[in-house]
Amino acid sequence: LGGNQYGGFVNNAANSNPTYEFWPRNTGEVPIESTILKNTLPANLYPITHLIPTGQILLNINLNAAVLDYKSNTEFPLPAIPHAVRTYPASAASVMLPMTVANNWTATVMYCGGSDLQSDQWTSGMALINVPASDSCISITPETSNQWAEEDPLPEGRVMGNAILLPDGTIFVGNGANTGVAGYGNDTWVLQDSYANNPIYSPLIYDPAKPAGQRWNRNGLKASTIARMYHSTATLLPDGSVFISGSNPHPDYVPDAIFPTEYRVERFYPWYYNKRRPEPSGIPTSLTYGGQYFDIELSADDLFGNIGNINVVKVVVIKTGFSTHAINFGQRMAELDHTFTTNEQGGATLHVSQAPPNAAILQPGPAWFFVVVNGVPSVGVKIMVGSGKIEEQAILDVESLPASSTVTAHADANPHSGAHHTTPL
Repeated sequence: LGGNQYGGFVNNAANSNPTYEFWPRNTGEVPIESTILKNTLPANLYPITHLIPTGQILLNINLNAAVLDYKSNTEFPLPAIPHAVRTYPASAASVMLPMTVANNWTATVMYCGGSDLQSDQWTSGMALINVPASDSCISITPETSNQWAEEDPLPEGRVMGNAILLPDGTIFVGNGANTGVAGYGNDTWVLQDSYANNPIYSPLIYDPAKPAGQRWNRNGLKASTIARMYHSTATLLPDGSVFISGSNPHPDYVPDAIFPTEYRVERFYPWYYNKRRPEPSGIPTSLTYGGQYFDIELSADDLFGNIGNINVVKVVVIKTGFSTHAINFGQRMAELDHTFTTNEQGGATLHVSQAPPNAAILQPGPAWFFVVVNGVPSVGVKIMVGSGKIEEQAILDVESLPASSTVTAHADANPHSGAHHTTPL
């Protein structure tokens, strides 16, 4: 989807390739011209795309947005994106919020940060390194509304941030800068090639379950000492930590710059990292779309000695996606429905549904499977969702779950406390 023919900081009409195509290509297929790509020069590289449960694709490009029905090759325009450009080189953090049983696996996509620049300013010669990053956050739920919603703003403007889904349902945001944009060059105003300055060392946690106005915090989060500028990445690891690497705002290897070519890597350890982890048994190696439920066993120790914690158990599957240019393409988290039966030993059997019978909710391929008890996740187990192949997925009837046991004991107070920290490796 999109791109250009021979590279460049931003796009132009002679260089642009405003089309999309499919792989593997069927006989006779040719690239298809896209209206939104034609109308969003020059900041239309690295479109932010999300497959939504309708089987369509949400597009965010420059200051425009649309829903693409790729089966009929039809684009449905959405209202203009408010406050800032979110795509490269503005490079906002973007993430699909967790799809849960409670929200009926409805997709809401959030974009935070970016740059408030009009299309003619990208190539006007202005000193982009001095442009303040936006602190605005917006979201859209295209299945239910075509309107943008305002989210809690960031505590400071940020470009080139990475947003990473954590198994406790919160979102880690790290990396990036407070001024400038993504990219590098030899303009008179650059800082040793870099188009950005004022790196942001402190990560953030966003909690969509909190009331509006209280969703961002960095309580107990230790700042990094490494500037993570252009070409930085982050991804979730199966132990629930976040692997952070990269930064190279240069055309080649430059080890001695203010923001050097960065080979050091770090891990961010969330609050739950050193907690006693649940150790569920019976996790399958694969999930089907619909089909028969399966059982997972939790011991009394897995429930931290309180049967009341069974009422706050979640079973989640996370696809980490593929990270580049502040985007984790394909990243998403879906909760699996479940009920439970308690036992005399203080443990319980979880009766867990397969993936929802819709491959556009949780696309086929490898993923991490977590059982989360009162916010504390088990170590992720690698599973295969669907056939794992690029093909039509089998959709099965959903087997009804048995009723849950009645548990009147209260769950423990949420243990979400203690320091997060980032450690160089």
